[in-house]
Amino acid sequence: MSIDTDTLFAPLAGADLEDLEIHAVGGAVRDQLLGMTPHDMDYVVVGADPETLMARGCQPVGQDFPVFLHPVSHVELALARTERKTEAGHTGFQIHADPSVTLEMDLKRRDFTINAMAVSRRGVLTDPYGGQQDLAQRQLRRVSDAFIEDPLRVLRGLRFLAQLSRFDFTLEAATRDTLRTMAGSLQELSVERVTGEIERILGTEAPLIAMSEFEGLGVSEALFPELKNIPSQFSTTEVTTRLAEWIVSNPLDLEGVQRLGQRLRFSSQQTQCVSMLLRLREHTHPNAKAVVDTLQGLGWLRGNPPDPTFDRLLCAFDRGHLTPIPIAQWILWRSRARTVTAQPLIEQGLNGPALGQALYDERVRVLSTEISAPGTAPGL
Repeated sequence: MSIDTDTLFAPLAGADLEDLEIHAVGGAVRDQLLGMTPHDMDYVVVGADPETLMARGCQPVGQDFPVFLHPVSHVELALARTERKTEAGHTGFQIHADPSVTLEMDLKRRDFTINAMAVSRRGVLTDPYGGQQDLAQRQLRRVSDAFIEDPLRVLRGLRFLAQLSRFDFTLEAATRDTLRTMAGSLQELSVERVTGEIERILGTEAPLIAMSEFEGLGVSEALFPELKNIPSQFSTTEVTTRLAEWIVSNPLDLEGVQRLGQRLRFSSQQTQCVSMLLRLREHTHPNAKAVVDTLQGLGWLRGNPPDPTFDRLLCAFDRGHLTPIPIAQWILWRSRARTVTAQPLIEQGLNGPALGQALYDERVRVLSTEISAPGTAPGL
């Protein structure tokens, strides 16, 4: 596969950088060699210092290592660097970046050989660690012993298996062993880094390819022992709903979900989605009182109007028949119940607990009619 340098280097146009030695690196090079359209463009600048880039209008970002934003496209330009692990955690690295760092030295610190290739503006491919061969053999292989210094690479490797699923990549045997020995160190990572990578896995076309490795590599035990079961398939495509499908395939109750969500810092939408699915799975036959109780428990009868975008997200569960009663039916019942408002009851002189009970009773009455004779409830 030939390299399209016009595509790779188009984001660098519009700035005075022509005299600098800049290479496209990482996933963009890998994807072009696989015949895919590259999306994430990463660049390494060799033989330059921060002052040189800032003099060309590039803005420094971050504090851990020298990365700059292109003055026009705002793509990132990183000075060639090496790093050495000095303490636990993703910030525990000593960074060395100056004009003496070579391209080969920079590529050596990367994770997998297929991501440790670079292309110059002239189309010269630099591949010191066998990335092209591993692409041909469809395998993920670590670049060097420095691989073990960042435990997140365990999850990144599994994400690449899912992301490149159409090419049937596998883990090289020694690299698989390395990932297994590293899994326990995943606990050193911040929650944000872990959940970010898990969400990226769930967002791929074939997340189950990655997730099927969780148990064998020790990822489940290290990060979420409550979630050892994975679905046989996903019926939805959104990250939030796939997360919910995964969680409810395990024996967790609402309290367990709350604890898990707090530990992994789920968003309010993610927690609501999982809780909703767990609650609605309990109902096999409609009963007006139980329906109202459930709608109230989900917060669906409060003052704020329902979010139609979230409703569409929830209805995606119906494709997999994940609840005995379709979620679309629950949303219809919610709309019927919400036609009952407190104002007419207030005008009758009700207030306090009596008002709340009367509102509840009227909603039960309306839903009893709707359930027994769909389409005839008041407010239609």
